[in-house]
Amino acid sequence: MRLLAIFCFLAGVYIGLYYVVVAPFVNPISIYKTPAIRDAARMSIGYTLIAPYNNALNSDPHNKGYVYLLDMLGREIHQWKTDKQVLSARLTPNGNLIAAMEPSKYSQQYPGGGNTGDLQELDWKGSIVREYKNESLHHDFSLLPNGNIAVVSWEKLPAAIARNVKGGIPGTELKGDIWSDAILELDPGNNVVWTWHAHEHMNPNLDIIDPALPRTGWTYINGIRFLPKNPIDNEEGYLLSMRSINTVMIVRKRDGEIIWRSPRNLTNTQHDPNLLPNGNILVFDNGFTRLPNPVPLYGSRVIEIDPKTGAIAWSFDGGPGVMDKLAFYGPLVGGSQPLPNGNVLITDGPKGHIFEVTPDKKIVWDMVSPYTTKSSGSFPINFIFKARRYSPDEITFPLGTAKPFDTRLYKAASMLAPLYFTNL
Repeated sequence: MRLLAIFCFLAGVYIGLYYVVVAPFVNPISIYKTPAIRDAARMSIGYTLIAPYNNALNSDPHNKGYVYLLDMLGREIHQWKTDKQVLSARLTPNGNLIAAMEPSKYSQQYPGGGNTGDLQELDWKGSIVREYKNESLHHDFSLLPNGNIAVVSWEKLPAAIARNVKGGIPGTELKGDIWSDAILELDPGNNVVWTWHAHEHMNPNLDIIDPALPRTGWTYINGIRFLPKNPIDNEEGYLLSMRSINTVMIVRKRDGEIIWRSPRNLTNTQHDPNLLPNGNILVFDNGFTRLPNPVPLYGSRVIEIDPKTGAIAWSFDGGPGVMDKLAFYGPLVGGSQPLPNGNVLITDGPKGHIFEVTPDKKIVWDMVSPYTTKSSGSFPINFIFKARRYSPDEITFPLGTAKPFDTRLYKAASMLAPLYFTNL
């Protein structure tokens, strides 16, 4: 009986340790029913910021938005509650949140998709420390090293220019108008200190709307990044994704000139361009309206473009088979963030699927957003615009903030359940 009691005691201790130590690491959180961590040695450790989105809920004035900071197991470290639906969010170096959100009503109609209108800065406790309201804002914004913020704003094209815009579905203008974009750079006091008007620099013979898209927006900037040194002439500039014309471009800040365009038909309805340390450009290539020319891609891909040659230096498209490619298809939204260790954090936004890929195309971390929301249809939604990963030393987090990953606990878990961990 004594041996049985000792055995039961040890078994109880092991079971307790399993659920306390092992279970968090093996809890399925991926759409593939696997844990988030698939290769701990090769992942880029940090916090993942996501803003679940469902604009069907925003018609309810009582609806509140949420932004979550997650650890490497997909567990919530911190949350911000907002008074409006958030589309995109980023952290400042001091740990504040910048959130682009949308009001429940607009005074006029803008081209559809990604409209925001309210930019808020929230401290760690959720108090608003800065706010800029402009209902023509949409999609993305960029944080500058000097504390300024660059935002994207709709503006109507002058009629004399609009009549020369080519492409798009005939007759699909917005109440007879075509819209374009402006970039507004705001200082910490929300004063506009620099502007760029796309129509003053675009070329109607080069910048042609995709034939399968409406003529509501000529440009449709859905991604913007400030470049302290652009890869073309090393001057300050902006890296832009122009969805309507299937083009990534670089604008030189000094004179507003477009100094680089991605090769025609290389990307399609793309999102989230980022500059890599080697001077190449990483972008999420959605492929929403891509034609089978010369060979159908079947889905989306993330590509690295060499701006000097226009060639693709690296890509990830889900795998070699047709079914692999179909499994990775995000026709709307999406993200591709370069990480410090050379990996890429990819967001398949419509599925709420976020995963980390190595240069040799191995998935070492992945999860699906657990924050599903009600919808106006039959299925819950876990749609996100894009996710962002922050390394622990990149942001000054408050004292006491939980670690994004505990290496010692992970080693202890792998010792307690070695067979499971070797099969991940």
